[in-house]
Amino acid sequence: MGESDSPDEHSLRSLGTDEHSLRSLGADQHSLRSLGAVPVAVGDDRLDGAPVVRNLGADWVVRAQDGDAAAVLREVEALLSLDPNPRDRAQAMYARALCLIAFDDLPGAIRACRALVGHCRTAGLDAAGLRGRAVLVDLLRRAGRLEEAIGQLARAMAMESTLTDLSQPDVQAALGALAVALRHCGVGEEADRLERRLASVEPELSLPQRSSRLSNLAFEHAGQAMEVSRRPPYAIDRLLLRQALVEIDRARELAAHGGYQVVTVESEVLHAFAEAATGDAESGLRRLRGLADVLDLGPEATSAQVFWVAGVVRALCRLGRAAEALREGRDAAARVGASARAAWGLSGERLMLSYELMRAENPDAERPGSATADYLGLGEQRTDTDITLLGALFRARVALLRNADERRILAREAASDALTGLVNRRGAIGAVADAAARPSPDAIALLLIDLDGFKEVNDSSGHLVGDGVLREVAGELRTAARQDDIVARWGGDEFVVIAVLDQERAVALADRLRERVRACAERIGAPGITASIGVVVRNGPIVTDQWLRTADEAMYRAKRAGGDATVCG
Repeated sequence: MGESDSPDEHSLRSLGTDEHSLRSLGADQHSLRSLGAVPVAVGDDRLDGAPVVRNLGADWVVRAQDGDAAAVLREVEALLSLDPNPRDRAQAMYARALCLIAFDDLPGAIRACRALVGHCRTAGLDAAGLRGRAVLVDLLRRAGRLEEAIGQLARAMAMESTLTDLSQPDVQAALGALAVALRHCGVGEEADRLERRLASVEPELSLPQRSSRLSNLAFEHAGQAMEVSRRPPYAIDRLLLRQALVEIDRARELAAHGGYQVVTVESEVLHAFAEAATGDAESGLRRLRGLADVLDLGPEATSAQVFWVAGVVRALCRLGRAAEALREGRDAAARVGASARAAWGLSGERLMLSYELMRAENPDAERPGSATADYLGLGEQRTDTDITLLGALFRARVALLRNADERRILAREAASDALTGLVNRRGAIGAVADAAARPSPDAIALLLIDLDGFKEVNDSSGHLVGDGVLREVAGELRTAARQDDIVARWGGDEFVVIAVLDQERAVALADRLRERVRACAERIGAPGITASIGVVVRNGPIVTDQWLRTADEAMYRAKRAGGDATVCG
């Protein structure tokens, strides 16, 4: 299954969200001044050529899901306009996706998550990429694109085993997001395993993470308690419900010290629901009616809204007022569905609410021996079978991906230079041959690079210092080249770059590489080191040896001219 994870342009329009454009949110293009007080500031430092952002809006994730998405989106777009370093960009892109979810823009949110996954893969941000992929899984599930969702979830699970340092906040956040996605897709045993991993570092999690994790668990367990009531003897699992209340109380306690404010409402609704459904129905109904304002909140309160409606319907049915329960429940459910369309999809909460309304409409539905009860029982059995099959297919998919990843890692290691981490000579020979034989008329440039002055440094300072120079220079070459360019160590102090460029742009690349080598040499205290580069561009298939020989001759002409030069062959 193909996937397009390439980063998009950093604008709302490219994500298909014109109705949520910066102008409609009160922002004047990307002007920082018009945005008022934006909690970002740019220092003089740069990381990988990008500004380092000070005081990044670390509360974006909380605010985006706590009713402040419009303001967060303005701040995010302001930061992205500054071309931040890759890690800060990933944070901003993740917050953007959450904002689009809050705006009920499911297609835009899916594109935003794909862009985030692509960016993280390019930048090597594994944990941030896993978190983005976990959100993408849930969005695809909501959109009814289940095959894609399972494929993405399997990829996420294949990545999970590589995240071993649980002391890192990025890893904690990624595993938490993955656990939620697994539960939503019905793979509860894997979610439980991840929860056990996170529980081992519970005190190290941030307050918002701990609060969010406990809130998610509370509603998961409350939903499971209600799911049990759809099977004979049709009774709510009170132990699970009590566990949910303990978890939501703990989440509320943590939120009071810095977390999601909506947790307070969730706690009040869940306690009122429990009383309405299993305790004093009249008292629980009064408490729920006193919390009716929850229906005015946005998608961040969807779970609380669903349990509010379910509690009202269940309480009225227990009081013998089924017709009133059906009428009021339908009206309230329509409001919840309208405000949370992106979250509604194929959700278990929607199924739970539909079942409660069905009970109100058919008071004898759960009567043993009735045709309705038999039909419902068969439906639940079919669902259990489908979930079991889905879990088996998912685990098989994960195993295949993990095996494929292991094979790719072994192949990559075989073609990697141990000192610099670049492609080694063996891999470079194959890449040059492939590029030389490519039948397309595309212009492809071969750059052969030799370090001037390296022998003197190696002889005077020793091989350890020389190896350090080669590592530093290799890193600069890889950073200065484009993502799709092949950068390899040809041998000794020689390097090769293969790039799809015409001659003018290839020379510009060569000059940029020479500049980066000079700057690197100055930084590490080896100012005598420069680079001589031979450039040869082919516009059609060429004999590999001829291409290499011509590049080698051009490179030596650059050295004979005094070094630190670019010569075309």
